[in-house]
Amino acid sequence: MTPRCKGMSHIFICDLLIFIYLVSTLLTVSSSGDGYLHCESIMRNWVDSSIETKVHTDELILKDLLFFLHVPRTGGRTYFQCLLRKLYTSPQECPRSYDKLRLNPRRIRPKSHGVSTLDIWPWKYLVPWMRQDLFARRHAREIGRFRKTEETSNPYDLEEMAMPLQEFINDPIAHEIIHNGATFQVAGLTNNSYLEESHDVRNCVRKHPEFGHYVLEVAKHRLDHMLYVGLTKEHKKSANMFAELVGAQVISQSEALSSTEQETTNKTEPSFSSSDPVDGLNQVEDIAGYLNKTEVPSPHDEPGRENMTVGKLMEAYEKCSSNLRKSQATRRTTSLKKISPVNFSKKARRSVPASILDQIQSLNSLDVELYNHAQDIFRRQEKHVIHSEGNLKAQEELQTSGCGSLFSCSPWKILSIIAFLAVIVLVILVTKRRRAGKLKM
Repeated sequence: MTPRCKGMSHIFICDLLIFIYLVSTLLTVSSSGDGYLHCESIMRNWVDSSIETKVHTDELILKDLLFFLHVPRTGGRTYFQCLLRKLYTSPQECPRSYDKLRLNPRRIRPKSHGVSTLDIWPWKYLVPWMRQDLFARRHAREIGRFRKTEETSNPYDLEEMAMPLQEFINDPIAHEIIHNGATFQVAGLTNNSYLEESHDVRNCVRKHPEFGHYVLEVAKHRLDHMLYVGLTKEHKKSANMFAELVGAQVISQSEALSSTEQETTNKTEPSFSSSDPVDGLNQVEDIAGYLNKTEVPSPHDEPGRENMTVGKLMEAYEKCSSNLRKSQATRRTTSLKKISPVNFSKKARRSVPASILDQIQSLNSLDVELYNHAQDIFRRQEKHVIHSEGNLKAQEELQTSGCGSLFSCSPWKILSIIAFLAVIVLVILVTKRRRAGKLKM
């Protein structure tokens, strides 16, 4: 409140006090404004440096290095074990990293324990926190601090056994790592990021949540320029699409590389210096030894990569994913027995109050928008695959008809080929019409 003045003798003092009050108010506003403006400058500079200026094309072409960005808890382990391990040998793999790759795989040395779950983001932060909480609740039960476990219709609210969902989503660690985690990860802004500017950007968004739209903009841009985007909800369809879009190119590149290496081997014998562990054979052995200890490999059901095809890749995927689901179900059942009667099943999730679900969606609004954007990309990929399959069928039809090209075919053959192409176009149009109808509904 502004000071109140009484009498003419106090006018000077009163005016002075008002002046001081106004100056202090302006300084406070200016100070907070400078913090906001400073953060806005940081965000704009980061966006400018993060968004590439190259022209975006619809060509989905694999470059020299395939980087697998796995958002945790989206089914990425199945991709790694059942698709990527079928396409690449261990020496071709780079080390695991849930962030930007900031190391030279040529200089890797074997480690005695490889990469543990506790060494990678976000589990290096979440596992110790969850473990400590579970042990603390177990200790409280043992000394009688909690009441005896009773039957409840909501397994997400058993305080004596595990952290209630409401408490979990409001915990500072959840706000730091989990909420909008996918968007921040795709944008390269985890709390484990290599670049110092990443932490400045995170701090600014934490202070001023309205800057989150900058992070979303960068994340969307990066998804737009990725070779392939898969969806957990469409896991089987995603796997088929991966085989068609990515697997076929990896197989083609591997065949070309094998052919080149074979020609080189026939011409000259390679010579490796045993004194230099960075280059040559020792380098490959070091990388292979290091990677073999990172996760559980599945060499027993790997088909020969030299004879790999898209069809064989999907056959291997079906067998591998089935075995993986069984082993994960067994492990899940065993784990949940230790915190019974807590049971995070699909049926149990339906008992979560709508108010908590709404809060979760609000806390993860950036991830919701990014997911919607990923769905649009997924549909475009689907159209690309359908179009490519149509072109491939048309080429096969030309070859089986005995025509090297339309110009070398007889008129009746040309008509039959045109009719075949018309059927393909009609199928694509009908499919688009049906999808558009479902979207409108």
